[in-house]
Amino acid sequence: MPRDRRSRSTTRSRGRARRRRPRSPALAKRLVRFRMASRREAVAPTVDRVLAAALDADLSGEQRDNLAVAVAEALSNAAVHGNRLHPDRAVRVMVVVTPKECVVVEVADVGPGFDSGQVGDPTHPARVLMPGGRGIFLMRQLVDRVEYNEVGNRVRLTVERRPARPGKATA
Repeated sequence: MPRDRRSRSTTRSRGRARRRRPRSPALAKRLVRFRMASRREAVAPTVDRVLAAALDADLSGEQRDNLAVAVAEALSNAAVHGNRLHPDRAVRVMVVVTPKECVVVEVADVGPGFDSGQVGDPTHPARVLMPGGRGIFLMRQLVDRVEYNEVGNRVRLTVERRPARPGKATA
């Protein structure tokens, strides 16, 4: 008996072949890329651009606020520590939104990077009065995932959509 050859666009469901439905364009990932000048005053408008790009993720109000703070920290770190506020060096920003699911924000600078594993816990009693590490600590508390590239000059912040808590306002 000859084998039934099925195209790659089919799947088997309960013994029958059916065509895969193409993913709805409304559910497709959306990618936005832009640059930010390495200036402190550029951080707030760039956070606004990121939040505007992330609207389709349908995050709760609390998640949007948390994302705003984490992105502000990442942008500030990239401009100040990575690019040293050099006027010819831009901070690169990429926002990937999967509608109704998640938002991923990548912030990259051209600096030498750092070892994120060597950043101490700023809440430890021995470090409470020491400078440094609070922004990274905040980012880790506010978003679902914080990942650095090997060099340490690019950070990826991920927020997964979850329903607002009962009794909490979502706007």
